Amino acid sequence: MNLKDLLSKLQKFDRKSSLSEDLQLIKNMESYGNFNIHISDNNILEDLIFQYDNIDCPSITCGILTYNEEYSIKRCLESVRGEFTEVIVLDSYSTDNTVKVIKENFSTVKIFFESWIDDFSHHRNKLIELATSEWIYFIDADNWYDSDNRGKIKRIAKLIKFLDIRCVISPMIGEHDGHIYTDNRKMFSLTENLLFTGKVHEEPIAYNGNVPENITVDIMVHHDGYDPQFVDQVKKNARNIRLTEKMLELEPSNPKWSYFYARELYQAKKGIEKVYSILLTTMKLYETSNYKRYQSETILLLCKICCQTDRFQKLNEFVSLLEYVHPNCSDVNYYRAILLSFDIRVRAKKIKDSLQLSFVNENMYSFINSSNDHIKSLLIQLHWYLEDWDSALKLYEGIESGETKQEISNYFNVLQSNALKMT
Repeated sequence: MNLKDLLSKLQKFDRKSSLSEDLQLIKNMESYGNFNIHISDNNILEDLIFQYDNIDCPSITCGILTYNEEYSIKRCLESVRGEFTEVIVLDSYSTDNTVKVIKENFSTVKIFFESWIDDFSHHRNKLIELATSEWIYFIDADNWYDSDNRGKIKRIAKLIKFLDIRCVISPMIGEHDGHIYTDNRKMFSLTENLLFTGKVHEEPIAYNGNVPENITVDIMVHHDGYDPQFVDQVKKNARNIRLTEKMLELEPSNPKWSYFYARELYQAKKGIEKVYSILLTTMKLYETSNYKRYQSETILLLCKICCQTDRFQKLNEFVSLLEYVHPNCSDVNYYRAILLSFDIRVRAKKIKDSLQLSFVNENMYSFINSSNDHIKSLLIQLHWYLEDWDSALKLYEGIESGETKQEISNYFNVLQSNALKMT
């Protein structure tokens, strides 16, 4: 039986049971059809509900890494107060008031110190070592827990343990630009013996090197660590490039590091052709690698660069590949629309060139308007669509009919009026 089947049966039997309600904390249930749980169709639902109601929630440690986080740590810790069995902060000897803020406001928080060694995994694994609970949840100091999350984290840990699912858990992390990340792998059972790998862009990996399955849950976390209003993004990106380069030296055949290196160079504006070349290499690495986690992101960055460099034939190839990998991804429609828009612009230029023959061929004449004002009017609209403002203005000035000029002026006044409503 899989998760979706179990939820369906429970909702028919007793939709208000705690087991049914907790199952609904799992997002996109239909995408976890491969998660077969150790419950057969012969299990009596009433017994399952009774068993679930009579087990305790596992203990959970909340782990936080800090270094000079005095402006965000109070918000973070306040948001998780009372949600975890213990909260541990591993500080890299902050030189600001981070530790003072914690000690003055959160007496139960355990603070440990570890010098920073340019390796995020090392420090996260240190938190695992310090944890005394059955589970661990990681939250960054520039994150804060949504108030609607109250009690959910314990219910999720209890559910996953009860169903004996081997996985990592991802909350939904909302960024300053409105995007929500659903594959961030912030929580797992310490009995799984997972450890983080990677000096940067770290992730929990099994002892045998396998990447664990991920489940996204209905826990909302907010993040402003990428907001340029609060963070020196140039400095942060330079650090990431340096650490990613080290990982490339250690694992040159891992497409993950090739992808992140390309992404960081792109963000640093280090040469779009270089980035494009690295991404093509990354795609080749994916062909022979079992690691596929960032393949879609690689394809999407290639699509973005193809748009910027007018590689529309290659864009079509990458969009088709994205559609094959993720047939329900709306980004496929987005890039298909861009390709169609490009085709329309090409056709618009051809129409414009055809209409302009009316002014160079002396043998051509018009029954509609001998001054060709009607053709000039249409050309003005095409020039506007093609963003050729100077040509549009020149044609406008050459229109002889005052009535036609007024019609054009009225048309663009309406456009301007509606555009101002968007500002």
